[in-house]
Amino acid sequence: MRIIQLVLGKANPERMNGVNKVAHHLATALTELGHEVTLWGIASNTCHDYPPRVYPTELFQQLPQKWKLDPSFERALARLGTHAIVHIHGSFVPEFYWVARRLQARGIPYVYTPHGALTRAAMTKNGLLKRVYFRLFESRILKGAHKVQLLGIQEFRYLDELLPLRNKCLIPNGIDLNELPNVVPAQPSETLVFGFCGRLDRYHKGLDRWFDAFEHYLKWGLKGRLELIGDGPDRQWLEQHAKVLGIADKVTFYGARYGEEKYRLMARAHVFVHTSRMEGFPMAVLEAAGLGLPCLTTEPTNINSYIRQCKAGFPVREPGDAVAIADAMARVHDAVQQGSLSAYGRRARQMAEQAFDWHKIAQQLAEVYAAAHYGQLAKTKQIAMTYVG
Repeated sequence: MRIIQLVLGKANPERMNGVNKVAHHLATALTELGHEVTLWGIASNTCHDYPPRVYPTELFQQLPQKWKLDPSFERALARLGTHAIVHIHGSFVPEFYWVARRLQARGIPYVYTPHGALTRAAMTKNGLLKRVYFRLFESRILKGAHKVQLLGIQEFRYLDELLPLRNKCLIPNGIDLNELPNVVPAQPSETLVFGFCGRLDRYHKGLDRWFDAFEHYLKWGLKGRLELIGDGPDRQWLEQHAKVLGIADKVTFYGARYGEEKYRLMARAHVFVHTSRMEGFPMAVLEAAGLGLPCLTTEPTNINSYIRQCKAGFPVREPGDAVAIADAMARVHDAVQQGSLSAYGRRARQMAEQAFDWHKIAQQLAEVYAAAHYGQLAKTKQIAMTYVG
């Protein structure tokens, strides 16, 4: 069985694109488990400018007309035999619609992961356009998939409202703890550091309401700082918003950081914050937990159930607005006063080890691939026997 991981991009783990990071780590774990894996990327340029990896990579040119495929990609699809299975990562990508159509026509099974694009909040943004596209194209990809992998329970449930499916499964993202440096988390202090790492998108990541929550937190007489790692379209807006709120002197923007430098900056925080309005299953939260940081997260991150069960952080109560976030931040302060914050961090690390090891996640998906592969072979054999008969 040959496994193809397909992404829009190059699966470079040193970029801020979470979908590409997932595809890279999954391909790595599957290869280490002994599977034959190739990553296919559709990219604006086909230069292999990424760190060394254990699996082969083929890059195809993304054409200006997104409804067409690179001729070399068409030929690669035509060469795929019945021993192949394709895992498509990402939603609302026109190229993936044509890939799915060609795979369906040739009887080659595929698994499809929308990576949080089909949550209620995600479908609300540019809602009319998305719903038209979903009805005409996305729904066909979903129906034709052997399995639709949903990363979190929110998307798993909401999909029933869009398109009830029997072919969906719930498997989260993972974390490779061996990639994390051995850092010592910050010791609790009177002035708490609340950290974030990710794309600076105020709506998607809920950064606007986190800043508003911090204003409440300070007005309650509590001390703290915000430290943000990453860049994005809303950095300038967030810097201005911090000035409007009067908190600019307590907010640090580090910009994009990668590798060990990123992890050491993350470890400066006493607690890691992710107040997203929509997510698949954020890798940054898993990385923070792997570093031993307690996590303060909203329900759309899809990790709150794990955090509650493991007592690994401070899940934000619904409705997840600024007041609810400020309340969770105050609970972090209370934990420091009680001397229990470090215990939350130790349990976060244990949660990452036990629930989100990439090899365990890869094994679950390998079983999904195998069921699709051998099921398709049996179906092909039955059709051939019927034809001969």
